[in-house]
Amino acid sequence: MSHADAALIHLGWLELCEHLRGLLRTKIARAALDDGLTIELGEGAAVSADARRWAAARSVDPALVSARLDDLDALEVVLTRTSKSGGLAAALERLSDVTDAAQRASRGGALGAEDLLMIRDLLAAVDAFFGLLGEIGAMSGAVGAAPLAARAGRMARLGGLFSALDRAVAPGPEGSAIVQDQASPGLAKARQRVRELRGQLAKEAEKIMRRREIAEGLQDRFYTEREGRVVLPVRADAFGRGIGQGIIHGSSASGGTLFVEPTELIDANNGLRAAQMAAQAEERRVLAALAAAVGAAASELLVDQAEMVAIDELWARLRLSQAIGGLRPEVRAAEAAGSIEIVGGRHPLLMLAGVDVVPNDVALPRGAALVISGPNAGGKTVALKMVGLAVLMAQAGLRLPTARPAMVPLYREVVTDVGDDQSILANLSTFSAHIGHVREACAAAAKDGAGTLVLLDEIAVGTDPGQGAALAEAILLHLSAAGATVVTTTHYERLKLLAGAQPGRFVNAAVGFDLGQMRPTFRLTLGVPGPSSAFAVARRLGLPEALLGYAEAQVEPATKALDALLAQVNHERASLAARAATMAAGEVDLAARLAAVQAREEAALGSARARKLRAYDEAAAELRSLKQEAQALRRSLRKGEAEPAEAAEAEKRLRAEMAARQEPAPQAEGPAPENLAVGERVLLVALGREGEVVGVQGARVSVRIGGVRTSVDRSDVRRTQAAAAPTTTTTKKIQRGRAEPVRRWASEGASRHFGGEAAALERSADNCVDLRGERAEEALRRLDRFLDQAMLADQEVVMILHGHGSGALRLAVREHLGGLGFVRQCRGGLPAEGGDGVTVAWIG
Repeated sequence: MSHADAALIHLGWLELCEHLRGLLRTKIARAALDDGLTIELGEGAAVSADARRWAAARSVDPALVSARLDDLDALEVVLTRTSKSGGLAAALERLSDVTDAAQRASRGGALGAEDLLMIRDLLAAVDAFFGLLGEIGAMSGAVGAAPLAARAGRMARLGGLFSALDRAVAPGPEGSAIVQDQASPGLAKARQRVRELRGQLAKEAEKIMRRREIAEGLQDRFYTEREGRVVLPVRADAFGRGIGQGIIHGSSASGGTLFVEPTELIDANNGLRAAQMAAQAEERRVLAALAAAVGAAASELLVDQAEMVAIDELWARLRLSQAIGGLRPEVRAAEAAGSIEIVGGRHPLLMLAGVDVVPNDVALPRGAALVISGPNAGGKTVALKMVGLAVLMAQAGLRLPTARPAMVPLYREVVTDVGDDQSILANLSTFSAHIGHVREACAAAAKDGAGTLVLLDEIAVGTDPGQGAALAEAILLHLSAAGATVVTTTHYERLKLLAGAQPGRFVNAAVGFDLGQMRPTFRLTLGVPGPSSAFAVARRLGLPEALLGYAEAQVEPATKALDALLAQVNHERASLAARAATMAAGEVDLAARLAAVQAREEAALGSARARKLRAYDEAAAELRSLKQEAQALRRSLRKGEAEPAEAAEAEKRLRAEMAARQEPAPQAEGPAPENLAVGERVLLVALGREGEVVGVQGARVSVRIGGVRTSVDRSDVRRTQAAAAPTTTTTKKIQRGRAEPVRRWASEGASRHFGGEAAALERSADNCVDLRGERAEEALRRLDRFLDQAMLADQEVVMILHGHGSGALRLAVREHLGGLGFVRQCRGGLPAEGGDGVTVAWIG
């Protein structure tokens, strides 16, 4: 077994490939993966032609690996944006290898319904793939989907052939295939003729069976078929007596029943047989035509099949990557400067087995050696295998189970010595097997040091500890000098000292042991060596205390003190790390709580402001109503419709009621502004809210707060900033039959409907109110309601239909609009809008 084969076995690559195999949907992809592994393990020469293109194929070319990772990202983008992935998955599961059928058809050979059904299933998968890309617009440049769009560009959709095959063939019983009636008009007609003749023949047979002289000689009260012809089951002793002439087509096993075709059915049976032969001939013609079409597209079909298998393999790699929560690694050539950098790495096989894996960090410069020490069963070997698997997975274009994107060099050689490869048959002891792997590592490093990764578990064990430790040190120094990157696990104290003697070239790491709970933590800590804790582990596993006491007494005091010191250092470091993690988690939790409190406060303040604003508007509306009532009372007094004393009393009552409804305004800072311009920002004292001035009429100011507008007295507002200097243009505004200059604010959407080259406003249900036929008073009330709704809906330009008539309603509408501070402009309608029977207004 070569060192490459040993690495795949030692690191669990074959088990990972087995997980990947279970995620493949096509038999073709599964066979290609099996063939690919056969090649890698060197156990066979006869493999399929496309064995190099398979799901777990690995590469050390950064560009190729990056392209495979790009494909992975693109497929994930597409799948997260589409609802049609289930159709593609089902189509892939039906896929079979059409290579033989396509090549046979290209040589003019015949194809059966089963062959054509396989090709139809292939084209159905292609159609599903194109449909999936089309749903998200991948073919027109959807972000992130370019690699899949490029793959689709190499494929042929062959829609015409797919439609023809979909009409012609369908799955039959027990995995067979059938040719459908709609395969051709001729076939449909021929089969319909067969059905008609069969029905007629059945009726004739039943008619004969009902005749008394025939019925008495029948074995059963039904007819059957022999050799495709309708026959009657006649008792052998009745034939020739009660039954007339006919042809015997066979008998039952006992001979007691003869299957007789009566003379009266011969012509009908012949007609049915002729119709069946005609239908079969048409079916052969259809199959031949479809085979010719397949032969003409054979090369495109084989490309389509290769791409669909590649999609299946890509999808399986994505599903495996997602199952382990993988992130895309950053890959580089082995000889490029840089390190292996893994943050929060987990062993993928343990994750797939459902184990709660402790994440660990690994940082190792190129050409350096990482020496991992610590107690048995503490996770040293798991950490070593995690590094090796990360390299193999990156080579295969898989994502890695890390907390952040890992940095992974693509080593050309991965040499491992993990486990016990002793063999009685090969006359190899444990030590001999270990040294064999070390020899292969030295040879690989000598040939390509920068491109070699060496993983040695329990280096140089199985011999005298003193000599083994010396040999282990020499091996690490040799491999490091050759430029190889090394990860090793050990209990040898002298290897732990290398990092102090040659910092940078050697790096210590330790797996922890919880002294309080007397168990390993499986946490890898970089920068410190770890104690072996052999006695603690043995004690935890239940060895007798007397035995352990004797063993501890045999250890040199200095060694015992060093081991205790290392244990204490690691324990304190673990405690500090746990404290830091707790504090970091607390800070995150505190920040989240603070954000939640701030959000709740902001929501509460917003809700309170909204309620206050609504209450203010309701009170203002009620006050306006009371003022209107007071004005009506005065008009009645002037007309003599009310007694002066009564009117005075009513006005006094209304004023008191208005005063009672007005909430005392808070004390305002600074004087009320003497003049205001549209567009200024002001503070509404009563509400404590800022708004924008949208209209000024005498002592009244119209202010917009968010989407709500209100009218207040000038004394109730305070200026918050210097008045803006809005640009103005002089336009004509229709108001009480005369034109006067008004301010026009730049708004590209609304302004195009006004001016010398005004564009006609397109009428809709939202921007138009029809007042035609209504009395002026009711019309103006409807107009006010319409304008309120339009402003709340941010409708800037509206159309009022008042008609021509006598012109009274038009004049009332335009006078009313001219008195509203929030109406910026209004004009008569353009010819396309309805002429002077329409008024168009710019509000807001």
